[in-house]
Amino acid sequence: MRAAQRKAFWRKPWVRVLLSMASLALLALLALQVAVLERDELAARIPALKPGLQAVCARMGCVLAARRDIAAVEVDSSSFQKLRGDEYQLSLVLKNRSSLAVAMPALELTLTDAADQPVLRRVLLPEHWNAPQELAARGEWSVSRALVLTPSGARITGYRVIAFYP
Repeated sequence: MRAAQRKAFWRKPWVRVLLSMASLALLALLALQVAVLERDELAARIPALKPGLQAVCARMGCVLAARRDIAAVEVDSSSFQKLRGDEYQLSLVLKNRSSLAVAMPALELTLTDAADQPVLRRVLLPEHWNAPQELAARGEWSVSRALVLTPSGARITGYRVIAFYP
């Protein structure tokens, strides 16, 4: 008798409507959670969602930023030359191979000796280069700057430049 009453309870129209509404609410919360988690990617792929995502982030305390995809960024060309004393000239071209804009990466400059051992390492943030916030889709950015570096007595014979996101 009790089993029949329990089965009958779940078949009542108001119970089914209530369960359907609860399921839809939970589904909407899950979609919101995924949207907040993937906000940068969504804003890059669907620009029309950007204002809505900014509004959600304003209420939730998150930040909408350019998407990060270090696999899409490559150092296309670079040169490192000594000018005078401890002053060097670093020139490089960064390319974005992606069809979407990506955040400008930081650069790690490593100076090496004759045995290809690191002598000096410097991290150069985009702010130090007056770089844009984003590297345009399929775009490139070039820079040439003088740097003052004081290596620790070892003779510099080579260098490496690596792009990364801190």
